[in-house]
Amino acid sequence: MEISNDTMAWLLEEDNPGVRLRTLRALCGYSETSKEVQKARKRVVDSLEAARDLKWTSLKFCQKLIYNLTALAESGLTYRDINLDQAADHALSSVFDCCCGDFMAMRALIMLGYKNDSQIKQRLAQMKEAQLPDGGWLCFHRIKKMKRIPKSCMRAAMHGLLFISELQKKGISYEGADQLAGYFLKRRLFFRTDDPKQLVLSRRPGRRMTDIFFPSELFYVGLPLLLESLSALGAGQAKALDYAWSLLDEKRDDSGRMILEGTMPLNRAYLPKEKVGKPSKWATFYAYAAWKNGAVDRRNKLRLALKIGIANFR
Repeated sequence: MEISNDTMAWLLEEDNPGVRLRTLRALCGYSETSKEVQKARKRVVDSLEAARDLKWTSLKFCQKLIYNLTALAESGLTYRDINLDQAADHALSSVFDCCCGDFMAMRALIMLGYKNDSQIKQRLAQMKEAQLPDGGWLCFHRIKKMKRIPKSCMRAAMHGLLFISELQKKGISYEGADQLAGYFLKRRLFFRTDDPKQLVLSRRPGRRMTDIFFPSELFYVGLPLLLESLSALGAGQAKALDYAWSLLDEKRDDSGRMILEGTMPLNRAYLPKEKVGKPSKWATFYAYAAWKNGAVDRRNKLRLALKIGIANFR
């Protein structure tokens, strides 16, 4: 899907520095050393609340710590821009429960440049050991109460998907990535396997996996980011995703911009607020990043086809 000049210019406007920075790097292909990128990076540091007030970096592992790390990561910053070592240590020294918050924090830390941290590598080993037969995960504290091998939690699988896709972008392979991709393809991304017309997570409109929801919360991830993550893993051409892609296309306006259908409550928002019912720069950025990543090469398609099931691929 080609992005129009008007939509690209809109994403590059100065009013949302984080979107501008991510667009310059991911959609325009500007190098990290370019003057435009450096200027945009400084503007993010100067304007983003999570970058200006760093009191939160001293917090122990909690929702506020996770969301502030994610705000910096989504806006394109790294530990080179801001000293985040204390926050990173608090996030990684907590007891690992294989839950949404753990995965969300690790995704943010990978985006922020901590891919070589020894604690990240340790958690990757724990993740692989804890990955369930269906390809996803369930919180350790819940598994301990069960006598049988349980099914995965869709919320944990969503945030695990986002995390593993960031590993892929950084050139780090995860042994269970194909298994996780298969988990979503079997469900055509968001439908129950025992009822193909019923959503796995049936929420009110605006907070479903089928909706244009941004930014991500512990319990909610929107359609553009899910497709972008699966595409980054090389599964973008799977036939099982045809409906999801067509749904994403239907949610664009005449200019090619994505209309926001749901967002966080104002008192929990960790990125500059966008209005429901209006074009969303963040959602539009991720939609076009998804379409761009979806054009996977033939080698990736064949590799996944052999592991997940060749009938799922074109």
